[in-house]
Amino acid sequence: MATLVYPTSAELTRIAQDKLPNLVAQRPIFGIMPIESVDSHILMWEQEDNYVGLQQIRGLNGQPPRVKKTGAKRFMMEPGVYGEFTTIDELELTERRQWGTFGQPISIDDLIMREQDRLLGRRLDREEFIGWTLLTTGTFSISGPDGQVLQTDTFALQTASAAVAWATFATATPLKDFRAVQLLSRGHSVNFGAAAKAYMNRVTFNNLVSNTNTNDFAGRRTSGLQSVLNLTEINSVLAGEDLPQIVIYDGGYLDEVGVFQPFIANAKVIVVGARTDGGRVAEYRMTRNAQNPNMAPGAYMEVIDRGAAGSGRQVPRTIEVHDGHNGGPVIYFPSAIIILSV
Repeated sequence: MATLVYPTSAELTRIAQDKLPNLVAQRPIFGIMPIESVDSHILMWEQEDNYVGLQQIRGLNGQPPRVKKTGAKRFMMEPGVYGEFTTIDELELTERRQWGTFGQPISIDDLIMREQDRLLGRRLDREEFIGWTLLTTGTFSISGPDGQVLQTDTFALQTASAAVAWATFATATPLKDFRAVQLLSRGHSVNFGAAAKAYMNRVTFNNLVSNTNTNDFAGRRTSGLQSVLNLTEINSVLAGEDLPQIVIYDGGYLDEVGVFQPFIANAKVIVVGARTDGGRVAEYRMTRNAQNPNMAPGAYMEVIDRGAAGSGRQVPRTIEVHDGHNGGPVIYFPSAIIILSV
């Protein structure tokens, strides 16, 4: 009887760790929300209240007044429990066998790796979908197969609107709109200047670069007295006024009927400020998972041979490749994110 040879679950996990850095680097959401793992089931975090007031006068021989302690808020959310699998069926296994050979190992490494790539991509797409949906609307909701909402949350992100829609090229004022966004840092320990990033899709950027308002971008000139024509020149103008730098991101996914769905909607700009203390604004947190050894946090991967000898043997024989995770988004400083509708 021929023996099937394929990567073990542990080997798949190690391979995925090699693939992830490059895959994650291609998705800006993980620069905003880095993936972290915590050995806990609940998503829980705390945020200290704002420091308020000025130092009080004491006077000579006077007793110094006491300052009230700064409070904090605790937030909790149930993680989403995600997981799915694909199968390598009897037909694929049978055709893989080489003619004229008997009892020799048959490698199906490439079949397993193909399914791993597909499942890993779907996992990252789900995490990215949650992140961008939250950042573009302030809310995300994930429904199960029966339509019931199984994970949802809302964060109080800052919002702003363009004075004139950017698609109205002659009178739109995107430069003025960014100046208004910059002022929203007041009262928050966040910088919405040149250290901030303004994420938008290609359609939105095309509207901005088509601006013909001479009182706004169309009236600005480069150092060579040329009109501002491209992303580099536009960002140079923005940097000169200490305004957020534009990042074009046109990523998305194909839905179940093959229609492309962009992660960032048209006419939406997500401005992510920089914390003045250099702290992290948000993260995508993976929690404890019973599918992992020792119930460790993080994603799990599993290869199951449903045709292996034993009481649970299945006919026809299939190989299942599983991938899943428990987790969800955490935003430490909602005030550091602005949803700009343009």
